[in-house]
Amino acid sequence: MNDQTNTKQKRTWTHQEDNRKRLIAAGYTLLAEKGIEATTVKEIARLAGVSPGLFHYYFASKNDLLLAVVYEAGARFSQRLTQAVGHLSSTGRSFHEVAMLAAAAASRDDPSWYRLRYELYALGLRHPEFLPEVGKMLAKGRQGIAQTIREQTGMEETRAEALAAVVHACTDGLALQQIAQPGLDLTAAYQLVQSLFLTEASPDH
Repeated sequence: MNDQTNTKQKRTWTHQEDNRKRLIAAGYTLLAEKGIEATTVKEIARLAGVSPGLFHYYFASKNDLLLAVVYEAGARFSQRLTQAVGHLSSTGRSFHEVAMLAAAAASRDDPSWYRLRYELYALGLRHPEFLPEVGKMLAKGRQGIAQTIREQTGMEETRAEALAAVVHACTDGLALQQIAQPGLDLTAAYQLVQSLFLTEASPDH
């Protein structure tokens, strides 16, 4: 009896997790394509294959869904970026030489990630009460970049955090330019930011 109850509870939990994942996946598709203002809860629920009422079981609003989508997409983007760095490093170049080039490649391959980020930024500016959540997301991103820099270069913590803030701002800004002008070649700009890594790696630093 207890085994059957436990099995039932486990299946229900799995089903609930699947519903949430489907909503996040649907949110990624629609929010990146149409933006948060033009997307309705009904559209998201329909694409996810759940009822609008079930949407509100998992998310209080579209704003909360957008935040969950950005965190989920960010985790996937970080994985792709790590793979891109590894691929470029396999050519014999160091992290100092390839980090920003990998970021450029990942940004070109997944512009939707940055569209979602800017949706979140705009949301925070329109709704000041939501701005602290945007700040938390940005802080997590900087921390992740700084940790990678320290692990790959051995850079001192304060310098790594400062460089992470610059890299974070540059990648966001360059990605927005790429979204606005898809044919724009920003390789030289990424290489210029890359030079900061080389400067920090020089013996004088």
